[in-house]
Amino acid sequence: MDIINAKLKTEKLKEMKEFYEQILGFSIENETSNSFRITLGKSSIEFNDQEVIGMPYYHFACDIPSNQFEEAKNWIKNKTNLLTEDGTDEIYFAFSVAKSFYFEDPSGNIIEFIARLEDNPPSNHPFSIDSIQKLSEMSLIVPDKMAVANQMINNHIVERGDSEIMSTSLSFMSDKKTKVYLLLAGPNRRWLFSNKVSKVFPIEITLDSGTVLGVNDKGEFYINN
Repeated sequence: MDIINAKLKTEKLKEMKEFYEQILGFSIENETSNSFRITLGKSSIEFNDQEVIGMPYYHFACDIPSNQFEEAKNWIKNKTNLLTEDGTDEIYFAFSVAKSFYFEDPSGNIIEFIARLEDNPPSNHPFSIDSIQKLSEMSLIVPDKMAVANQMINNHIVERGDSEIMSTSLSFMSDKKTKVYLLLAGPNRRWLFSNKVSKVFPIEITLDSGTVLGVNDKGEFYINN
């Protein structure tokens, strides 16, 4: 399973374009008066400000080369502030043998760069925005997690460890063919390296299988094959 595209809402479209283009160095694609798109390796994200309610924010993770964690971290530190927790600005995940660091964009999206040390291809080129390999995690926050989990399981998107899905936990949903996950959770779960909690905001996610799923403007989950 790969995430081909994610459509996210923002109330700060101008500031977001300036951040991604002028600070991080992305090329702006498919720009309209209400949206723009950036490419992250195999994946893309579209930010749009149409009919935005509130101040939407999301969490997403980008895979980076397995051998460039420190280089990527220094690259980001020269452009914006890293988020910290308990006095540190990085974390090691033993379960997935991976290291991550986090930062925010002007909308307050919690962006994670993750080096999966045994899985992500290495690189011999200096780290740049073109070194991002793909979106490997995208938050999916829903009002009724258990009902949505059952719908996803019926569509062959299952919890990564086949463990029991709990209403209060964060579930890593995948087809288990690749280490790409939809982070399924209900509201009010605190994001790592942030004082923000998960909230339901509109989102549309397109997978390489052709499946399109997300949350509509009414906060309702949908999945279409």
